Amino acid sequence: MADSKQFDAVIIGSGLGGLTAGALLAKAGFGVCVLERNFSLGGAASVYRIGSVTVEASLHQTSDPRNPRDVKRRILDELGILDEIEWVSTGPLYTVRGGPLGEPFTLPVGFEAAKDALAQRFPKQAQRIARFLDGLDTIHDSLWNLSLAREDHSIAKLTRGLSELAPAAADWRSSLDDVFSREFGGDEAVKCALAANLLYFGDDPKRMWFIYYALAQGAYIASGGAYIKGGSRQLSLKLAKTITRAGGVVRLGRAANAIETDSDGRVAFVRHVNRKSGEGEERIGARVVLANCAPTVAAELLPEPARAAMERAFGARDLSTSLFCAHFGLSEKPSTVGLSNYSTIVLPEELTRFDQYGASAALLGDAPKGELPVLGVANFGSIDSGLWETPPVLLSVLGLDRIGNWRGLAREAAKERRERWLDAILARLERDHPGLSELVLERSLLTAQSMQGYLNTPDGAVYGFAPLPPTEPIWAGFPRTPHTPAPGLYLASAFGGEHGFNGAMLSGAEAAKLAMNDLHGSGERPHTVSG
Repeated sequence: MADSKQFDAVIIGSGLGGLTAGALLAKAGFGVCVLERNFSLGGAASVYRIGSVTVEASLHQTSDPRNPRDVKRRILDELGILDEIEWVSTGPLYTVRGGPLGEPFTLPVGFEAAKDALAQRFPKQAQRIARFLDGLDTIHDSLWNLSLAREDHSIAKLTRGLSELAPAAADWRSSLDDVFSREFGGDEAVKCALAANLLYFGDDPKRMWFIYYALAQGAYIASGGAYIKGGSRQLSLKLAKTITRAGGVVRLGRAANAIETDSDGRVAFVRHVNRKSGEGEERIGARVVLANCAPTVAAELLPEPARAAMERAFGARDLSTSLFCAHFGLSEKPSTVGLSNYSTIVLPEELTRFDQYGASAALLGDAPKGELPVLGVANFGSIDSGLWETPPVLLSVLGLDRIGNWRGLAREAAKERRERWLDAILARLERDHPGLSELVLERSLLTAQSMQGYLNTPDGAVYGFAPLPPTEPIWAGFPRTPHTPAPGLYLASAFGGEHGFNGAMLSGAEAAKLAMNDLHGSGERPHTVSG
């Protein structure tokens, strides 16, 4: 066993949370080493190939950081990479069709434009819609102001943020269904118009924390959506380059197999091996460790009693939903058959109430029997993506899934079920866009099992922990934190914050801040080991 270089921070995993934390620490002068078990960077923020089809691994878009209010902007500005990335606007937030809506509805970008479009479609609910969207805007803005106040140590901004917190405080423990029922009663069409894209946040309106929805949806309405030209991997590569330029190290194909602690229980060393062979173990020193992985994965690397403490802290928390993703490689852009929007949500005909949304997560537990899940369609041929200018052009279709739908299923049986679901999904899209099926050159279906294997996340949970309403009052703060009970170990992933690009990067930034305080508090000079 090779032994032992010393780093200030060892980061396990190169998803956006880990890379963000590593970049901020490296830029601040700390010695950073990133260990990634896969042979490519970025986790879900990456691009890969299935056959001849180039596939975007992420959930396809993020709120646009060119907007000054976007939560990623400060991080990207601080790292100097905001303008090094080409952000491509994705147009309206989505077009939603099916369910109780009747005619399709398109939700535009901007709070005023959203109010106008919704009021025109639902004139009897115009006042309630305006009040609801004003509340989202205020929650989004007030929590943003509090964040700025904390970072700037500004009493004025803190006072403003606290004065605007009333809407957030009033519904701090509410679910999305609670607020929707209060505001819109039984008008299910309005609810579907406002939150058709729920699968990009979670699955069940009755268990979805309203504040979580307000922050995520508020960010999209305020900023609009953006795709990174060249794929989400460009962001991962920029973050990794920030680390290596500062003297840090990024190592691919290296699987962490143990975190050692000192006599006080503080993290001290990380052991890692070649992922393919399981050999070539190395041992590196770490003053702090940032886990860009699930807490259960990090816990398995720790000795007792730290492992038991991690289990007590995180073991009972509910996991988020998982997803399936159908990828179609097309011979032409979907606009040739009338599919021109970037984002479309197709609600099943059987969905008559919005609170039935999460029921579709169980459907893939059997072969198709007529009912289809909620489908989120990402049309990469509609934007200047930099990746699909020539065939095969990627069309991706996402939906809710559970690991239990596939657990214990024989390989051939699983393959047959995937093919039948691909047939059913394509047939549904064909109804709205005749001729689409004739464009398909290649196709594949990734399931909750795929998510579990690729992302190394328990049960394929793509959003970390389930976004449940908190049991504590607002002054207790957000229910997720990068803190762990293991001294010197921090979570730098969706498990330590919220989901998606925003959540992962904010979690990474918060973990980096905690780690810096920890490192400065030790009184030792930072190590800037490279190579």
